[in-house]
Formats: sequence, C-alpha cells, structure tokens
Amino acid sequence: MPTSGSLSLFELLENKNLELSLENSTVEHLQTIEVKDTRVQVVGLSIAGFTDHLYKDRIQLFGKSEMDYLKTLELKDQLRMSETFLKEKPVLVIFTHPERPPQYFKEIADRYDIPLMSTKMTSSIFVDYIRNLLTRLLSVYTTLHAQLIDVLGVGMLIMGESGVGKSETSLDLVMKGHKLIADDVVEIKHLPPDHLVGSSNEMMRSLIEIRGIGLVDLQQMFGVTSVAYEKEIDCIVRLALWDEKHHFEYERVGSTTNYYEILGVKKPYYVIPVRHGSNLSSIMEVTARDYLLKKMGINAAEQFEKRLSDKLRKLGG
Repeated sequence: MPTSGSLSLFELLENKNLELSLENSTVEHLQTIEVKDTRVQVVGLSIAGFTDHLYKDRIQLFGKSEMDYLKTLELKDQLRMSETFLKEKPVLVIFTHPERPPQYFKEIADRYDIPLMSTKMTSSIFVDYIRNLLTRLLSVYTTLHAQLIDVLGVGMLIMGESGVGKSETSLDLVMKGHKLIADDVVEIKHLPPDHLVGSSNEMMRSLIEIRGIGLVDLQQMFGVTSVAYEKEIDCIVRLALWDEKHHFEYERVGSTTNYYEILGVKKPYYVIPVRHGSNLSSIMEVTARDYLLKKMGINAAEQFEKRLSDKLRKLGG
C-alpha cells in the first residue's frame, strides 16, 4: 500500500549537506514538527505584507532581497512587516547566506512558536539541495516482492511467483557483470513527474538468498561493482511458469507494448514464460537491449510488419 515519507525539523537540521544552524527554539521542539510539503517557498512579497499566497506548510526561504527590503523601512515598520509575515505561522523559516535573523525577528518568531534556521549556502544553491532532499524523503513509496537489477544500464524490476527463479536469475546476471540493487523486497519511491526509483532496505543491502546455500554477500564475493544502492526502474519483467497445463497469453511478435502501473506510473511490461532449462539471464539481457532499442525508436516488430506489408502489396499488385 502506498505510503508517504516523513521528515522532522530535527532530521532536517541534522542533514550535513544543508549546512544548517538553529537560530531559536529547541531540539525537543523540532522533533515534534514534521515537514509535509515537498516544495519550498521564497518569502518574497510576504515580507511586504502580501501574504495571500503564503503556504504555511512549505519551508520559507528568507534571503538577501527580503533583508534588503526590511532595511529600507523604519524600525517600527520592520517590526510590523515581520509580524504580519510570522503570524501566518509558517512551519519553518530558513535564512540563506549571508543573512541571519535580527534579534527582533527572533523575538516575534518565539512569540508565534516558529523555528528559525540559517544556512551557509546562498539561496540559489540551497534551494536545489533542499528541494532534492524533500522530494526524495517525502515522496510516496511502496514495497514489492521482486528483484531489481541494473542490466546494461537498464533498471529491470523482475517479478514472479516464489520459486520461479528470480534470485537465481539475478545471481547469474551479477556473475555476467551486471549489478544487483535489491533481492526479494524492493522499496520503490515515486519521484514526480514519472520516475520510479527502487532500492534495498539497509538490512538486506548487497545480500541475496540462494536456496540450498542461504544468504550470500555479493559485494564481498564479487566486489563493489556487483551491487548498487538504488536505480531508476525502466521496465518490469514478470517470470511466469509455463507448462502444458498452464497456458497464458504472452507476446510472440512484439508489436504491442504492454504496461504495468506502480504508484500511478506506467512502465513497459514483459511477461517471460519460464520452462525447465530456460536461459533466463540471457533473456534478461535481450530484454534490456530490446528496451534500449525501442527507446531509440528501433522496433523489430514494426520493421517486420512493414516488410510483410510491402511484400503482400507487391504480390497483390
């Protein structure tokens, strides 16, 4: 079931990449406040008294332009404008380099119980860092019983019933030089507009379960290049057992592109029939190459159908 991520203001403060310092409030208070919006907002006209478009659930960025504006006002007007802005109770106000909150600003913020922070980065640099962080940590995510492999640069999510051979196929691909991202359980995040990024949980990272052997650490066995932390999912492959008693529809020519939807995002979907003796790792490599060719606009099925149509037209003419 899809779930949204969470992030407290304390966790935000502790993120070293943001170079944040706490200007007021307490760590205990920060731990009780969660950021819910992935977007941030530049204070802008809000400090001039126009707060109609101020979104209090978004982190507010206070930079040099806002401070320069306040400095043009008399002290009583600075106090009035600051209070007009802060009484809207934004979740957090961050001052970007080289600005720091004036003492009167801190006092008003304390009155309305609004945390203030500052960063060593300028607004133009900081905004990219924090947007990327919020998007990743607050994005909607889910977990699937599957394998995620990087095959020739293509993120392949391999699904199928237990015992169909997913882990063994993944091991064979790693031995051919491809990368394992996750075995058995894949954590998938939706990054707008249409990106799905899969990863393994911390406990199972670089581990794969092989029946009859148990857990195998691929990084120790095959080196650091055999695993990766995360990978964008490009296509989805379902391995399905096939025998004389269990028939199902699968693509023969490849003229139809099927899609599988995860978290509202559709990705190309392949159903591969599995029989005893199937060379699944080679089929996975061919699937990855087929995906790359189609992405380049090269479709073998379409080319075949065109040649067939041309041949029939000549025979009929």
